[in-house]
Amino acid sequence: MQFTMLGSGGALRIPRACCACKICNEARLKGFPYKRMGQSLFLNESSILFDTPEDINEELNNLNINEVKNIFYSHWHPDHTLGCRIIEVLANDKKGEEPINVFMPQEQIELAFNKSSSVFSFYENMGFCKIISSNKPIIFEDITISRIKLLNNFSYAFLIESQDKKVLYCPCHSISIPIVQEFYNLDLMILCIGYVNRLEDNITNFNRDIKHIFNQLNPKKVILTHIEEVDGLSYDDYKKMEDENPGFIFGYDGMKINI
Repeated sequence: MQFTMLGSGGALRIPRACCACKICNEARLKGFPYKRMGQSLFLNESSILFDTPEDINEELNNLNINEVKNIFYSHWHPDHTLGCRIIEVLANDKKGEEPINVFMPQEQIELAFNKSSSVFSFYENMGFCKIISSNKPIIFEDITISRIKLLNNFSYAFLIESQDKKVLYCPCHSISIPIVQEFYNLDLMILCIGYVNRLEDNITNFNRDIKHIFNQLNPKKVILTHIEEVDGLSYDDYKKMEDENPGFIFGYDGMKINI
């Protein structure tokens, strides 16, 4: 399996608009990988996109992604969904072709910008996409994607399998990953890092939660994403943390992942 990390940033991008802190100024000056856009992942096999942050159009351009056939949504939070207009943008090149498949959790995600209209329902009615609301495993040729409900009861992770390889992708709320047998000894986990320098009861923390998950489930490798501006850490800081934390890799925009 071949993945591309389109964006590795958190709810607040790096650089954050109008912010003059040293991390944001460095990102403006140096660009990628110091710059981090909205968190999103692309699976080359079957052209699968996970989540659509506000800057997804730019991310797809930056990484030269030529086609998106399928989109999976993990949950409704704005930093994972508000780039949904990419469905309309992509559909413009698919006139007369099969619409984009948009995979929702069974309870479905609805975004409304007035009192009567759901954006996703509107796009489906316009023929831009096909909405598939299901928690059952989805099979694409030699790839199987299973939706895993997290313990917070509204967000999902994805177990992605191909032949004998297994990857768990949890783009947000890693603190709520269930510790179950099927997640032991995975080839790779791609996890939301949460905070490094802040400790809050219900928000993922790297030292408290991610290390606990690593020790419990014993994956071969962990790549961390959803990296937050508020921690005040630069790309160089995370590279130093890799040396201090064997088994962990801190993701960055444009990262290629082969399993």
